[in-house]
Amino acid sequence: MSEITSLYYALRAELEQKTKELDKITKELDEIGREQKSIVVKTINDNQYYYEQWRENGKLRYKSLGKVTPGGACDNEIRIMRRKELLAREEERQFLITHLQTELNKLKHWRDKESILFEYSFEVFWKDQLSARVSVGKSRVHVSRYIKHPIRQIFSDEVITRNQLNEVLKLRCFEEGRADCVAKLKALGLSEYNPLEIVKKTHGVSFNDYIWIRFPGERLTAKDVLVRD
Repeated sequence: MSEITSLYYALRAELEQKTKELDKITKELDEIGREQKSIVVKTINDNQYYYEQWRENGKLRYKSLGKVTPGGACDNEIRIMRRKELLAREEERQFLITHLQTELNKLKHWRDKESILFEYSFEVFWKDQLSARVSVGKSRVHVSRYIKHPIRQIFSDEVITRNQLNEVLKLRCFEEGRADCVAKLKALGLSEYNPLEIVKKTHGVSFNDYIWIRFPGERLTAKDVLVRD
């Protein structure tokens, strides 16, 4: 996995976390109200009273909190301080989310570009017999087939597109829609369903046949990867 892709996943995870935090802040603000209020004291008939004050539709509104006593408006004061704190945190999270979304869009552009330009190769084996050598170019995939037997070969053509290759690799992976897909990806150290990355981890091994995939630099034989004799 490239540094750009790793950074993309890290920022995406951070964006998800900040979004959850914002949702939690928004929920609490909805519960206590968003009006910025203050506590004022009014003297009526020589008696002092606490009032909660706020502006609504351009007019000042008041709510009596009772006579002034030590701590008599404490709960309201705590609520006002909490509201100010939440509003500041909400603004901060919104700024961070916007920033992260901008950076993710930039990284996605480079990640997609990197994916398109990435060239690689691999070999396909049936047991220890070479079945095909695959060279993936920028737009075309070239397949050298050494076995034409339909059970021992996963390619039917010698030139295919990258999208067609992706569909072939999907057949060597577990299904994307299965209930435990996320758990299986996590076990492989992956955060999204990518057939190539999955096959790099599993070598495309299946219980149904003896086909497996070897990437350059891997010193492997059939007995190292196959799940049945």
